Order: sequence, then structure tokens, then C-alpha cells
Amino acid sequence: MGRYGSRKMNTLSSETIELLQTVVDETWDALRPEEKLRTSRERIAARLFDEARAGERDPLRLRIAAIEGVVTSAL
Repeated sequence: MGRYGSRKMNTLSSETIELLQTVVDETWDALRPEEKLRTSRERIAARLFDEARAGERDPLRLRIAAIEGVVTSAL
């Protein structure tokens, strides 16, 4: 089974890795302090990685997926 168990690991290109790093940085920088308290850069990166493994490459859609559940609208 190996280090990752039976979970299939998809290889991402170096261009995709670079895109994900940029989106992680931009997403983190755009969060308000109270939003940063509810998440971490690692959690954002994990969400982006999952989306990229599923085939998403659009930076805006990646960013939206990364912050779902982190950002809440004001009432």
C-alpha cells in the first residue's frame, strides 16, 4: 500500500504546482485577520490540491474553492 495507503496520487506538473503556490499566497493575503484565525495556509493548500487533482486550473475557481467554509457573509 505504501506511504499514502490505497489513495491514488495524481502527479501535478511544475506549472500547476507554481500556480497553486501563487493562489495559496494570494488567497492567504486576501483574508481578513478573523478569517485567518479560522483556517491555515496548509488547509487552504490542501483544498487547492484536491481541486487541482480533480482537474481545476482556473485561478479564480481555485481561490473560491479554497475559501469555501472559511469566509462567511456578514448578517
